[in-house]
Parts: sequence; C-alpha cells; structure tokens
Amino acid sequence: RISQLLVRGVAGACAVALAISGAPLASASAQSFCGELGGNFDGLYCHTVVTSPRKADRDIKVAIPELVDSNPAIREYLRNLYNNWKAKGADMIQDSYGEENFQIFNHGSTTSIVFHEDYHANGPQVNNAYRTFNYDGGKRLVLADILKGGDLNAIPPIAEPFIIEALDRAAPGHTPQTYPFTPDRWTPDKVYSGAYKAWALTPDELIIYMPDYPVAHDYPIDYSPGQRVYSMDGGTVEAHIPIGAIAPILKPGYGG
Repeated sequence: RISQLLVRGVAGACAVALAISGAPLASASAQSFCGELGGNFDGLYCHTVVTSPRKADRDIKVAIPELVDSNPAIREYLRNLYNNWKAKGADMIQDSYGEENFQIFNHGSTTSIVFHEDYHANGPQVNNAYRTFNYDGGKRLVLADILKGGDLNAIPPIAEPFIIEALDRAAPGHTPQTYPFTPDRWTPDKVYSGAYKAWALTPDELIIYMPDYPVAHDYPIDYSPGQRVYSMDGGTVEAHIPIGAIAPILKPGYGG
C-alpha cells in the first residue's frame, strides 16, 4: 500500500517558521477586521477557540497585516482561512490548532506578502502551506509577469545551482540529488514545484516556496511496488535565488 510508504518532508516549513516582520500590524485595522471575523484581537493575532461536540478544542490564530483595509484579495483570503479552520474545528475528535503568520518584502516598486499557514489536524503531522500576494503598484503579479517572455521554464536552467542547494538541505535527511530531491522533479510543470505559484521578491533574492500547498504523493516514471514515495509539505524546498543571478531573465525594473 502506498500509504505505508509515504515519508513527509517538512524542512522548508519547519526551518522557516515565519515570524511577523516588515510593516507592523496596525491595531485599528487588525482589530476591526478581527471583529468582523468574530474573533478576539490580542494585539498580534485574531484569536478564537472552537470546541467540537466531542470536546476537542481547535486554537486558531490569524495574523492580520496593515494593508487588509485596502486589499480585498487579502481580506477574502484571511476570511476564508479563518472560517475554514473554524468549520473544520467543529468536526475534530482531538485538540488541534491553526496559525498563520506573514512576512512583507519590498523590491523597487514591488511588494510581496508571504502568508505561512501552520495547522495540525488528526494525526501526528503538522501541515504547512504558503500563499503569496505580489504587487507592482496596484497590479497583482504572477511570477511569469516579471520574466522576459513570461516563460517559467526559463528559471530552472539559470537557477539550478540554488535549487539544488535547497533540495540538498531539505528533510528528511537524504543522499544529495537522490529521488525525489533531483532538479528534474521540481521544474514548474512537476507537482512538487507547485508550479512556482508561491514566490516573493526581496531586495536581494527571488524566493520560491515549493510546493505551495501539501502534495500527497508523486510517483516516479519508473515506479515499482515497494519503492518509497514521498509526500511534501508546503515550503519543503525553499529556493533562494540571488537577484544578480536571475537578472538576465527578469524584465526591466525587476532585476535592479
């Protein structure tokens, strides 16, 4: 059975427990939005505890950035996350939690907001996910928007040394460049990469969080019964690509 063979990789998410940084929380904005959600604002998080009929508590903490007042997409994301965690908490048979934190990066005219979801449901494993919002002025960007030609496949050849470095340090401990921690399994068309949907542009780096959301499993082409098959948490592989290295394929304004 494949379920007996799964090994969860959690290095990226565990190694990068995102603390809130960048712009400070604006108490008025956060408290007002938290009130809309029906939670209690403690100065840092919008917090609530949901108790299921089986007396299991789900502790929910959602950090709210200052720009929540002016960004409908982020309001919707946080509202859905909060409500989904509450709804799931009502079905729990054991105590659990959901916690979200964020980072904000600026690069020239761009702003990247990286949300890290850390949640624990039934079973021993923690699940991590990354949701990113990237803007140039008022325009929301996908990664292809900042690339010359808009082709994500231009990234792996130039970024391969940095992707390999991230693969080698990912958990669980493994012999470098052994399946599935080989660059060919993390190109934008492969499931482990999350199609490069979760990314951020910092003053010095392009960061790609792979995958963005947990991946149950991915079979190698030459799979045979009894072979180990891996599952991946969001951010298991976090590639940090220097702007100087990736600049030749970035559009003007993004590589400086």
